[in-house]
Amino acid sequence: LIVTTDDGSYARKGVVTEPLKELLESSDKIDRVIAIGPTVMMKFCAKTTEPFGVKTIVSLNPIMVDGTGMCGCCRVSVGGVTKFACVDGPDFDGHQVDWDLLFARQRIYLDEEKRSFEQWQSRSGSCA
Repeated sequence: LIVTTDDGSYARKGVVTEPLKELLESSDKIDRVIAIGPTVMMKFCAKTTEPFGVKTIVSLNPIMVDGTGMCGCCRVSVGGVTKFACVDGPDFDGHQVDWDLLFARQRIYLDEEKRSFEQWQSRSGSCA
């Protein structure tokens, strides 16, 4: 286990892809990487492993509403095929995920999320 933090406040300073690349360069025994975390981190883990031909599983966490795939909120494109994270995933081949589409879909409801948070704050106080 190699722990990194962007600011070095805990363990190694840097992004997770730095030690990942070092491991991939120093060992031919790595045959699989599982990346779970923020979408941007999973994308760059997959980009890091791709030149090494190492299978990379990412655990996607798009918006999910009904958990059956009927609403389509969790739709992702994997290998050019539409998948629903709530029923087909959430684990997918990171080299096949359409990351640009996933990022765009994650921004769809930003205005609504902001309004909802502001309404909650005005009724409940702040998060602090």
